[in-house]
Amino acid sequence: MEPSEDVVANIRDSWERENDAFGRVYETILSISELTTHHEISEIAMCAPNTAKKHLKRLNQMGIVECQSSHNSLKFRRNDAYLEWREITQIAEEQSAQDLIERVRELEAEESELQEEFGVEGPDTSSVYMSNSGRPTHELMRAIGTWNSIRRDIRLYEAARQLQQNNGRLISAFVNFPSDGNVSPDSQ
Repeated sequence: MEPSEDVVANIRDSWERENDAFGRVYETILSISELTTHHEISEIAMCAPNTAKKHLKRLNQMGIVECQSSHNSLKFRRNDAYLEWREITQIAEEQSAQDLIERVRELEAEESELQEEFGVEGPDTSSVYMSNSGRPTHELMRAIGTWNSIRRDIRLYEAARQLQQNNGRLISAFVNFPSDGNVSPDSQ
C-alpha cells in the first residue's frame, strides 16, 4: 500500500523545514547515480537552480560530487568513491584492528569455498552454466552475487585496517625512496 499524498507532502514539508538548501542538495545528490542537470536536482531539493548549482560546485570541490560539462550545461552525480571512503572510515571507527583482521579471514575463507566450487579464480570468470555444482541455476547466480559482495567487503575491510594502521591514511606516511626507484614501507 502506497502512502497517501498528504503523508508524502508532510514528509517533504518536514524535510524542507529541517534542512537548509545545502543539506537538501547534499541529500539529493547522494541518491543520484546518473549525470543530472542542476535544474532537475534543484526541483528535487526544493531550491532555486542557481542555489543548487552553487552547492553542487562546492560539493564537487569537496570530492562528493562528480561534474561533467555537456552542451553548455553542467551535469552532476554522486561520487561513488566518496561513498566508499565514508564506508571505509565508518568501518575503521567501529571495529578493532583484530576484528577487521578476523573478518577479512572469514571472507577469504568464504571466497576460497566459492573458488573451489566454481573452479575459477573470481566471480567475473565463472559461469553458472559451466559449473560442476549440483545446485540449481538460480542458486548459482545468487552465489556469484554473494561472491562479488565478498570481494567488495574484503577490499573495504582491508582498507579500513590499513587506515587504522597508518593513522588515517591508506598508505604509510613512512616511505623510503631507494635509489632504484622502488617504494617500500619504512620498517619501524
